Amino acid sequence: MVAKVTYLPGVIAVPEEIGEGEFDGDGYGESEVEDAMSEGEREAFLENVVVRALARKALSEWEVTKLLAANGVDESEFELFLDRYRANKYVDDFDLAENLVETLHRRKGYGRSQIKNELSTRHVQPEIISAALEALDDDDELRRAIELAEKRAPSLARLDAQTAERRLTSFLMRKGYPSAVIRSAVAAALTPGPRKVRFN
Repeated sequence: MVAKVTYLPGVIAVPEEIGEGEFDGDGYGESEVEDAMSEGEREAFLENVVVRALARKALSEWEVTKLLAANGVDESEFELFLDRYRANKYVDDFDLAENLVETLHRRKGYGRSQIKNELSTRHVQPEIISAALEALDDDDELRRAIELAEKRAPSLARLDAQTAERRLTSFLMRKGYPSAVIRSAVAAALTPGPRKVRFN
């Protein structure tokens, strides 16, 4: 259950890494807000900042620290705030990684390599990334690569077979699939058959 948050006036700064600009309150500057707040009010204000950001998308712990820093929190205080937010279930990098593995693989068709890159850019710890990627087995990755290749193949029908193979290989490489998976998926998508696309 999410704790009740007291909404206080002020300027909520959101760093570029989180993808939002600055949110204006009722005109108070950051220093004026800090001077006017008690410690309890400051904590409630910062919690409000985090909760509002989380309403837009899940954040990694690193992204939360960037948000705190943008709102005047010193690096020495990060762990104190993170402990509180972990206890309130606001942040959990392992849950975030698990959800992103599922979302990026199923919806965007990413392979392990690209998923790892996405999580790394959000500064999720390598051991958490590795643990989350264990849910993605080799057969599942191959099936998804074949699905993508077969869906893409009709758009390459006007090309000769060699060019189509090269284009399809590049497409799957950008998705983050390993070479062995790419070879199998391309072969499955381009092998002639009664219901397959014929290439020039």
